[in-house]
Amino acid sequence: MSEFFVNDKYRVLECMANRQISVKNEQVIKLSQQDIADILHFTKTKVNSIVNELKDNGYIVQLSARGKYSLTEKANNELNKMGSQEDGK
Repeated sequence: MSEFFVNDKYRVLECMANRQISVKNEQVIKLSQQDIADILHFTKTKVNSIVNELKDNGYIVQLSARGKYSLTEKANNELNKMGSQEDGK
């Protein structure tokens, strides 16, 4: 497992991945940072910090200023790897 995801970053990424919708044949996440915070019982400040780290490290792309994101191939690969590890428990 990547050292990058040994904490709550994975929970935020997984939350986003589980709530993707298809818009014009593109997978998008239409969640605000407050929505994510409410779902995960985190503070908005914590989610903001994690989202910025995920963007800076190439796991998500922000498509609009107000809660529209897309996962990158890098994020999908990481989620697949981690999902495989969980299945093997």
